[in-house]
Amino acid sequence: MKNHKSETNGGLVTCVRLSRETRNRLAQLGSKDQTFDDIVNETIDENLENKENVMVSDESEEKSS
Repeated sequence: MKNHKSETNGGLVTCVRLSRETRNRLAQLGSKDQTFDDIVNETIDENLENKENVMVSDESEEKSS
C-alpha cells in the first residue's frame, strides 16, 4: 500500500461537500493522527489494490479453464 501524506503547503486544495453522517463514517476509518486526506487516500489505495487482485485472480481462472 502506498504511503500518502497530506501536503497542503503550496499544493492545490479542494473542498468536498459531505453530509455529517458521511464525515463521521469517514472519521471512523482513521485514527486521530490522520487527516481526512490521509484516510481517503488510504481507502482509495486499498480499493485499487483489491481491484487489481480481483483482476489477477480472474485472469488466472481464465487461463486454467
